[in-house]
Order: sequence, then structure tokens, then C-alpha cells
Amino acid sequence: MQRNKLIANQSVFHIPSSKVRMHYLLDLSAVTFSPIHLVIAPNADIDLLIENGKQDLKLEVDIADYVSGKIQFAMFGENKNFIWQASVGANVNLEAAIADFTEGKGRVMISFEMLGRDSQVEWRTAALASHQDRKFYSVNFTHKNFNTYANMTNYGVTEGQSSLQFTGTGHILNGAKFSKTHQAAKIMVFDEKCFGRADPVLKIDENEVEASHAATVGRVNEDHLYYLQSRGLTKKEAKRLITLGYLQPIIAYFTDESIQELLSKQIELGNQK
Repeated sequence: MQRNKLIANQSVFHIPSSKVRMHYLLDLSAVTFSPIHLVIAPNADIDLLIENGKQDLKLEVDIADYVSGKIQFAMFGENKNFIWQASVGANVNLEAAIADFTEGKGRVMISFEMLGRDSQVEWRTAALASHQDRKFYSVNFTHKNFNTYANMTNYGVTEGQSSLQFTGTGHILNGAKFSKTHQAAKIMVFDEKCFGRADPVLKIDENEVEASHAATVGRVNEDHLYYLQSRGLTKKEAKRLITLGYLQPIIAYFTDESIQELLSKQIELGNQK
């Protein structure tokens, strides 16, 4: 797939309006300044791929009215701190996903301010922590207008002596009637010395809204491992197969075949690092 590479104008990237879906690449590896500003014009239909940078970064995003499409974060290599702060206009319809297969220690802070009415955002996280990785995720949606919708799903796997934490907040402010905020977090803990934690939070200041949360952190089912090993797999192969089943759904959120192949390879290699 051919993508238009975004070029900064004094640390500001622009995506123009479009009648058809346009494909863009924002490669943060070449960026040496922070914060970065991304402005998405009204009526833009986008398929945006963001590749992580080599330093701590903050990305501030203005999403105008009637924007639609997909935003995909692909994170490989060395882990860095990353902040995404987005303001969302009216009648926006976005699907966003992040796949984190970095190594090391870092914090990812994601926030969406739902400013315009009748907008919706779907968010999906898939993160793998292995060896002595230390990863912390905060994903937050603040509903400030009528009939806004947010749904976040955070999935993770921990191995070795790593740690992975998810916090998610859905906040419906007074005046944001008929809004809906939902979240779910699941972390699979493979080894005795690794750590997983999920902290979902709901803050509801208005009536006539919908809100839900769910969180699951648990050890891999030993019966499942035993069954797979009884079918001829080694324990390492069985763990890899379970990891595939747990994290592989994130691949469907990415549209580049090269990224899909790289994600699949990273998932398969996770237990072998």
C-alpha cells in the first residue's frame, strides 16, 4: 500500500479534507522535537499509520468535525514514553488501535476529549511485556457533549520478570446526556515473577447515559498448557500458541500487509525472546 508521508511545517502536521479515503504515514523516528501537533481537517477520510519514535514524544491532535477512518500505532524497537492527546469534534467516527512490541521501560498516555456531539471512537490495545520490560498504559476518554460514544479494549501478555499495567478512565461530564463509555482490560500472566494489573475507572456526572467496565488478570490455564503438550507441543510452543490467540486479533486493525506480517512475527517470537 502506498502511503503519503506527512511532512511537518514548524512541528505541525496537516491532513486535508478528502472525499475518498486517503492513506498516510506519520513516521516519528525522524522527529527530534516535542510536542508535535497533528491537525486533521473537516470531512477527512483517513487511514493513518503512526510509527513510534526514538525519543520521548508528545503528540497533540485536533480532529475536526465529520472526520472518519482508522488510526493505527505500530510500536517496535526500544520502548519510549509516548503521550497522545486528542480533541474530537462533532460527528466523528474513528477506529484506533495500538500494537506495542517494544522492549524496555516506558509509559503510554492516551487521552481523547469528546468535545463535539454525535461522535464515536473505538480503541484497541495489544501489548506484550517480556524479560524485564516495564510497561504502563493509561487510556482515558472524557465525554463533554451529547451522544458521544467510546469503547476501549486493552489486551496484554506478561512473561519472564516483566510488568504490565493498564488504567482506563471513562468520564461523562455534566451535560453529556445520552453518552456511552465502555471499557475492558485483560492481561495474561505467564510466569511466576511477572506482574499484571488492570484498573478500570468510571466517573459519571450525568443521568441518561451508559457506562461499563471489566478487568481480568490471571495466570495461563495450566490445563490448556497440559492439553497442548499432550498433543506433542513443547511447553514453549504451547505458550507461543496461546499468546498468538490472545494478541493476534490486533492484526485485523492494521491495513498494511507489511505491518501485519511484522506483528505476526513479533507475536510468534514473543515467548522466545
